[in-house]
Amino acid sequence: FAPQDTLFGSNNNLWVVDGGTNPATGAGAAVYRFLFNQVISLNTTPNPSPNFAIKSLAGPVTFKFPQFAAFDSSNNLWVSDSAANAIFKFSAAQLALASGVALKPVAVLVNGVVPAFNGPLGIAFDGSGNLWVVNNNASVLIPSTIVEISSADLAAATSVTTAKATTVLLSSVIPGSLPTINNPWGILFDGSGNMWFTNEQLSAGACSGSVVEFAAGTFAGPGSVTPASKVVITQTAVGGVNSLCDPNGITMNKSGDIVVANAAGNSLAQYTASQITSTGNPAPHLLIAGAGTLLNAPTGLTFGPVSLK
Repeated sequence: FAPQDTLFGSNNNLWVVDGGTNPATGAGAAVYRFLFNQVISLNTTPNPSPNFAIKSLAGPVTFKFPQFAAFDSSNNLWVSDSAANAIFKFSAAQLALASGVALKPVAVLVNGVVPAFNGPLGIAFDGSGNLWVVNNNASVLIPSTIVEISSADLAAATSVTTAKATTVLLSSVIPGSLPTINNPWGILFDGSGNMWFTNEQLSAGACSGSVVEFAAGTFAGPGSVTPASKVVITQTAVGGVNSLCDPNGITMNKSGDIVVANAAGNSLAQYTASQITSTGNPAPHLLIAGAGTLLNAPTGLTFGPVSLK
């Protein structure tokens, strides 16, 4: 069990994306659902069995290393896979079946001659139903990008479909500053349509990373766009613990506070809405770290409908 992402779906059921044990073969890769009643009973029944599992996919393209998931406005489930360079779609009707084993996705978005995906990780829908995907893999010749797949192309996708990036966001590089898009991992849209995402920005032997905001309206396509960042949050040290150390997943609550999962730092960093209004390196409002937390390379995270305290 190698959980990558978590999210709540209809009826507050919890979905968990499991990357599996071998990205080359897809062994163990799956998406699991736990019922809301199972989630709120974790204090008394801490090891529930999934109510539903999507694995051993039928069809020509299958899971290799699924990473993140998102629901569209029609409750269809979309799953990114960084090793397969693909996005899988499962319909709401499929999710209502008794079992998801050996499901055939209703659509799979794959690369064409011009690749749309390069190690896709975080995915999120904007207010118009367009899907935005962060491409984590990067090299000197192929930079990190964030791409948009239009709602029209998503609706037309059937079986195995070549993905076309309507908009490609490129990094702006300001001398003396970090690139705005640099090994991105998680992504979300806030209530005002602003885009927030995390960057690993890995460097040898040191903790690094950032959280970046692109303001709504600054990343509209089509074509290649190089947005200016509105906010860039970088790391600082709190009691000898780095606030951002390989930041992966990002989530936001109804108050506009964000929490970031630091995979290399084995920590969670919470920033209040008032702390993320301008560029800087604020000390997190809350930094959860240490052996007592049982955190072990956390990646995806989400705010739930209830507290288990």
